[in-house]
Amino acid sequence: MEWFEDARSGFVIVILERGEMAFESLEKVAREANIANGVVTSGIGSFTKAYIHTVRSNDYPPKEDHLHLDGPLEVVQFGGVIANFQPHIHVSLWNGVDTYYGGHMHEGCEVLALSEISIHRLYDLKLTRRAKDSSGIQLLTRA
Repeated sequence: MEWFEDARSGFVIVILERGEMAFESLEKVAREANIANGVVTSGIGSFTKAYIHTVRSNDYPPKEDHLHLDGPLEVVQFGGVIANFQPHIHVSLWNGVDTYYGGHMHEGCEVLALSEISIHRLYDLKLTRRAKDSSGIQLLTRA
């Protein structure tokens, strides 16, 4: 894993190679680069395997499906927010044949060939996540 920062613009570019773990690497970069708060603006790559969850009902809180996916999987897009050093990332994946997947990315997404992810550092806005009701769903709020 490598990361590079353009300090003037506030962008950090993360480069992952074969065998590296995407979510775990983003957690590490947030700490190493001191990105307490940021926006994951884009990302591409490929995975040998992925672990995501997605909603499957309109209940509140919604029922969820937890998907362990085998690759090869093309990463179409990453997006999310880092709040208080903790990434909340969603990912869009394609199996190369007939199925798109999308949802909340978890630990266990292994890079196949490469992954390139951009993070825009937020200098002044301080965020955290808190449950605002009994559902336990963590919503963004000012820290």
